Order: sequence, then structure tokens, then C-alpha cells
Amino acid sequence: MKVLFVCTTGGSGRRQLGGAERILTEIIPAHARSGVEVVAATSDDEVGSELRAAGVPWVELSATSRIDLNYVRELRRLVHEVKPDVVCAHLLSAAMHARAALSTERRTPLVVTLHNSLWQYRDAASSLKQKAAIQSNITLDLAMRRLRPHATVAVSEFEADELRNRGHVSKNIHLIPNPLPVTWPAPTPAAEPVVGRRPVVGFMGRLELEKGVDLLSEVASHLPEADFKVAGAGSVPVAGQPNLELVGRVNAADFLRGIDCLVVPSRVESFGLSALEALSLGVPVVHSGAGGLAEVTRHATGTLAFRADLTPAAIAGSIREATAGTPPERREAVAKWYAEEYAFERCVQRWQDLYRSLL
Repeated sequence: MKVLFVCTTGGSGRRQLGGAERILTEIIPAHARSGVEVVAATSDDEVGSELRAAGVPWVELSATSRIDLNYVRELRRLVHEVKPDVVCAHLLSAAMHARAALSTERRTPLVVTLHNSLWQYRDAASSLKQKAAIQSNITLDLAMRRLRPHATVAVSEFEADELRNRGHVSKNIHLIPNPLPVTWPAPTPAAEPVVGRRPVVGFMGRLELEKGVDLLSEVASHLPEADFKVAGAGSVPVAGQPNLELVGRVNAADFLRGIDCLVVPSRVESFGLSALEALSLGVPVVHSGAGGLAEVTRHATGTLAFRADLTPAAIAGSIREATAGTPPERREAVAKWYAEEYAFERCVQRWQDLYRSLL
């Protein structure tokens, strides 16, 4: 079986390495290791670099604008050259262009994964101009689904419900939740808190408004007794506070094992990979409950997962609750459940089962 993976930045100019991109850099090489013949066509960014380093056959192919007819032509040419059994497109721009490229080629199955809800982005947009732009994406996405039918993978039941209820997409939706990373450490017994030590609160993700990073500085000001470490990169500056430190990009497991609580104040979230990673290591999570976060954290509610309204005072109050202490045996039991439920190899197998079902 040969699978062509397609992903592009879409010409927006914003290079990012979010949860969707991180998963691609691990799951494509995993397919190759299991005997699937893979080819990746992505932008020459961190995704491309990681795939090349893993020895994945890679082609530089990316959109330079929102609608890039040359990208469509090159993608169509690549499909004819590679002759894949399945084309798998990730994120909106790749999905749009792959549908156009394969509009007259119906023999090759197409799988699309958006990794988000466009309606959630529209609802969270801060201006009428942004809402209009996202609405145009919604309209175009639904039109392209009719032009080129395909299988859709939703990474959460939330995303699947959005497609069914708001997009009226009733057929060929498959639920495959995102996994923990391939080299993720196994849960270890939770350490007893050190009396007198200042709690450390972490944020890990893209520094963008949809992730709620604009709230972090004021949250830190409400909790002078705690230290905040903000990991990630993005376009939104985080105002300084005496107890807040920007640490840039980090090794996720090492970062999480060094904090007492992870805060996930997202306004837009189809899944919530950082929350999953924290819970699998027994780290308490304070979250907004946006989108897929409510689903991912459900099993840990009241033990390691604490929901808060998106106000700095409410988030600070939930952080105090989360860091008050949970019995080590309960933390360990929750962590083991997440490690098993979201195991990487289980996800790889579900993707391969889907590809084979389409042939």
C-alpha cells in the first residue's frame, strides 16, 4: 500500500509547529516502519525537515496563496507520477487544493483531516472581517466536499459533531483521536509535593490569541505565590511579570515533568494535545473546556482536570484548586488510563485500517 501525505501552510506566511504538525512528523515515519510505502509532499519548514531527517521520501510542495492554481497542477502531476493508493491531506489548505487536484480523478481515494472546526474559529473571531474570512472558508470547504467526495477523519467527537450538525456532512466521517507521541514516557508514580516550594504553572503551545496566551500575564499577577513558565512560539507577545518566564520551544515531556500544573486557556481547540500529554504524566490541567478539551479531559474531571471560565481570576482560582494536591495513587491511575487509551501504536493501526478499508 502506498500513501501520499499532503500538508501546506496555505500561503498565509505563518510557519508553525502545532499539534497537527507534530503528529505528522511522527505518524508518517511510523507508517513507513510498518511496511507502508509513503511519500510526503509538504512545505520546506519544520515538518519537511523532520520528515527528511526520518528518511521519509519527501517532495517540497506548498501553496503560495489562499487559492494557488499552480499548487493544484503540481499536486495533480505528483499524483500521476507517484500513483498512490490513497492520498491523505492534512489541514485546510492541503484539503482544498487536494480536492481540486483530484476533482477529475475519482479512482484514488482521498482522506481529509482538518484538525479543527472552522465554525469554532468563526465564533471566536474578534472582528467582523475575520468572521467573514472564516465564513468564506466554510462555504468553500463545503462546496469542495460536494465537488470531490472523500473520507473525513475527525480527531475528536467534537470535531465530528461540528461537521455533522453545523456542516450537514452526514457520510464517511471517521473518528481517530490524536495519540501521545511515539517516544512518550510511561507514567511513573507521582512524587509527593515538597512543602514550602513555590508551585510552577506551565503553558505549552502556540502563542496565539486562539490559545488564550493574552490571559497568561494577568493570571500570573493573580498568583504571586506561583511561578509561570510559558513554552512555545507565536505572534502574540506575553506581557512581563516578575513571576513569569518565557522559555521558548521545549521538550514536551521534560517540561511537563518540571511543572505542578498545566494551564490550557484555549478559545479554539479541536483536541488538546498538550492537555493529553500532561494528564498521561499525572500533571493536573486547568482548561477552558473549549471544543475537544472537554472530551479529552473528561476522564480526569475532579482529579487532574479542572475547568475554568476564561477570566484571569477564574483561571487563577482553578490553578489553586489543581495544585492543592491529589492523592498519588489517584494521579497514577488516571495517568495510566490516558497512556493506554491514547497509545501511539493504536492510532497508527486505526489509520492503516481506514486506508485499507478504502481500497
